[in-house]
Order: sequence, then structure tokens, then C-alpha cells
Amino acid sequence: MKKLFFLFFAVFLFACNTKNYNTAYQDYYKNQRIYINSILSDNKSQEISALKELIKCGKYLNFNVNDYKQKLLQLTHKKQLTQKKQIQKEYIKIISFNPLKIKTSHPYKLYNLKNKKHYITLINLYYAITPKPFIEKRLNNKITLKIAQYNKNITRIVYYSKTPLKLSIKKSNNLLIINPNLKQNKTKQKKQHTIKSKKTTPKKSQKPKKAYIPAIPKIPLISSSQKIIVIDPGHGGKDTGGIGIGRKLEKTAVLEIAKKVKYYLQKEGYKVFLTRNGDYFISLQNRTHFANIKKASLFISIHCNIAPKHIHSPHGIETYFLSPTRSKRAIRVAKIENKEVKGLNYLDQSVILNFLNKDRIIASNKLGIDVQGHILLDLRKHYGDVKDGGVRPAPFWVLVGTQMPAILIETGYLTNPTEAKRLFNPLYQEDLAKGIANGVKAYFIKNH
Repeated sequence: MKKLFFLFFAVFLFACNTKNYNTAYQDYYKNQRIYINSILSDNKSQEISALKELIKCGKYLNFNVNDYKQKLLQLTHKKQLTQKKQIQKEYIKIISFNPLKIKTSHPYKLYNLKNKKHYITLINLYYAITPKPFIEKRLNNKITLKIAQYNKNITRIVYYSKTPLKLSIKKSNNLLIINPNLKQNKTKQKKQHTIKSKKTTPKKSQKPKKAYIPAIPKIPLISSSQKIIVIDPGHGGKDTGGIGIGRKLEKTAVLEIAKKVKYYLQKEGYKVFLTRNGDYFISLQNRTHFANIKKASLFISIHCNIAPKHIHSPHGIETYFLSPTRSKRAIRVAKIENKEVKGLNYLDQSVILNFLNKDRIIASNKLGIDVQGHILLDLRKHYGDVKDGGVRPAPFWVLVGTQMPAILIETGYLTNPTEAKRLFNPLYQEDLAKGIANGVKAYFIKNH
């Protein structure tokens, strides 16, 4: 897989020539490609050298390089943390608990977690020692603060809350201030109660907007035998994917759907390959690498959605194409599917996505619209309540390496009682597969 990314991104590393504007401009983008290659190949030393050149060239070209500076600081700071001999531990001094004020010169890191009973905000203070091994303070009826020595090097601060908690954290002159904003949370809760009471009043009836569903073109399919399509059943083997109601597994449902999609596409004359034909694991990179080797015309990844427990039983079919996005919903879904890919923060993702071919993004969007529309058309013949979740951009890393238009279909929610049953129903799978095949057919007729 590294060889594949090398073919796409790797170039020779040149130092930024600040004597010549044109050369500096070229070197900036050369180093940006090297930076991408280093992220995908997890080469930290190459990533650091590329960032240094990007900052140097960017300053000369008057570009905004603040994000690159921040990333370079993070990488070099991690190296410093590993050199334990050079870092001295210190005893922290707690000045107050609400807001929490602590005297410390060392760095911290924040994590947000959740269990069945609480929302948990966790802060690690590195190379810090508490004056007492364990401290617990109840700030109010809903929030509890605990401070403890997690290990020899880390002091851990934990806020337990019954409702989502936003902390404001400031650090200056070796003073760390953590404020849970208790007053703001109370006002927010009151506002939410008033909003709920207002919703009891009936609103004027509005006609629901009808989703755009394109009709199947009545044009004869041209040279379908020349088209190669790779269908990717998500997850497999040790990677079960989502676990839904009744402990049903995503990897099982999507494989059955993918096999049916292959059958209907082959009936139309297309040459079709599955990334997996059974229950075994394949990495995200190898799935797209397989499609590239086959010189596929299209890549379609099939998944089932799941919702966090605090979100009330959503439902619907959604189709995604690879593109930058700020949509919270799309990012939430992408995080679930991107678990295998580690170490890619928002800056890394945005740099890689900005290098994508715009024509391929447009083609993928068109493919998504046709497939989503025909899935709804075929399913609603027998299931009138199927919800249109829309066609959305999202940073799915299973689609990053593809050289052809590519989409990812979330065929329904395993956490929704109705859809969880349907996704394992062979008749429902048949209609779903027909819709995907008809969408592919419509796409080729319009665009080829």
C-alpha cells in the first residue's frame, strides 16, 4: 500500500528557494505533497522536515502557515515528552476548586468520554504530582470533581456530569484555570425547558418536501461490458462493524447486500468484483488498492449506520462522497467508519482532501445522487416509510485512495428497530440492491 501512495504523492524533497518567487511557489506545493505522503505512510521524521519547509516557503510567499506551525509544535513537543530524563516532575499547587486553579508549568490534554450514567471530561497533567493521592469535591447536584495521581507521571482531573459539560480552560504564567461555567449551564437548561413547552402548541400543517427521485432513463445501455465496478462490503472478520439490536452484526448484512448488488449489476452486463467474498478482514487501504488494480470505473462501499445511545433512534438511508465537510452529522458517521485510521487530525484531513481531483469529487457527487434516488424509488414500492437521509460530503478514508468516482452508502440504522429487521430481510435486501444497480445504470447513461 505504501508503494501505491508513493506513486500518488511522493516527490523529491527540495529546500525552499527564497531567492525566486516561482521556485518558492513550486517548492511549497512539492513539500505539501511530501507532507501528505508522510501522513499516509506514518513517517514522522519526513513529516517534521516537510512542515519546516512548508513554513519557510509559506512565510516567503505570505501564506497563512499557522496550522503548520501548530502541527510542528505538537510533533516536536511529543518528542520532548519522550525524553523523560530532561523533564523534571513538579508538585502542583491547588489554589481553588470552583473554578479549579492549579499552579503548574507542564502541558495538559483533554478528553471527552461518556458512560451509562455520566458525561466525563478528563484532563491529564503530565509530569505532575498531586499534594494528596485523591481529592473529591461535589460542585453541585449534577457535577463532581475528582483529582488523583493516575501514575508516576500523570495527575488526572475528572469532571463527572449528568448533562453535557463545556469547560473553559486557560493557561498563563504557569497558572491553569478550569471553569465548568455552572451558571451558563443552568440558563441553557431553562431555555431548553421553555422550548419544549412551546413545542406542545400545534404548528400550521406544512406539506413535507418530496425528495428528488430521478426516473430511470429509457435509453439503451451502451457498452456496459466495458465498465468495471468494485463493490466493497464494509468491515469483515475481526472488524464486526456496528452491532445493532439483537446483537446483529453490520459485516453480515452488508456482505449479503453486496452479493445481491453484484448479481443485478452483472445482469446489466457490467464486470463486477467484491473486495471480500466472505467473513474476513481487509484494511481500508487494500480495499481501494484492489479497485485501482482492477482499473474500476466506479467504487461503491456498503455499510450500515449506528447511532449513539443518547440520540433517539434515527433512521434513513444516506449516501456519502469523499469531500471536505463541516457537517457535524457527516463527521460523526465518518468517525465511526474511520476507526482503523489513526493519527489523522483535522489539519491532516483537510490538506489531503484539498488535493483531491475536483472532477472526481463532482463525478462522485453525481453518482451519489443517482444511486440514492433509485434506492428510494425501488424501496418505496414496498416500503413507503423509507426516509431519505440525503447525499452528503464526508471524509471517509476508505475512499481516499480511489482513482475513480467513489461513494459510501449507509443502508440504514442497525440501532433502529424497524430498519434493523429490514436490513437482514432478503426481500428488503433485493429491493435495495436493485436500487443501487439502477442508480449505477442511470449514472453511466447520463455521464458516459
